[in-house]
Amino acid sequence: MDNKSFNVACNYIEAVCVGKPLDLPEYNEDTELWEVHFEESPTPWHPYDNQDLISYSCENAEEACDIYNYYNQNPVGEKKDEETTN
Repeated sequence: MDNKSFNVACNYIEAVCVGKPLDLPEYNEDTELWEVHFEESPTPWHPYDNQDLISYSCENAEEACDIYNYYNQNPVGEKKDEETTN
């Protein structure tokens, strides 16, 4: 996955999702795409009280695994502890 495509994926996921992927990437035989599932984040564009699941579709397993691995280490909406130097 090239950096531009990865950045586009990240922008979308970070705008509408929260947390880590809910499970390993899955292949959808109907669409012939790989999917990574996330919990929907509360946004002003979603007028309902309950959050839904968001499925991000990828062209291949490598792209889906890259997204899965990145967001397992860097969950959406969670800030990493920054080390301070003394």
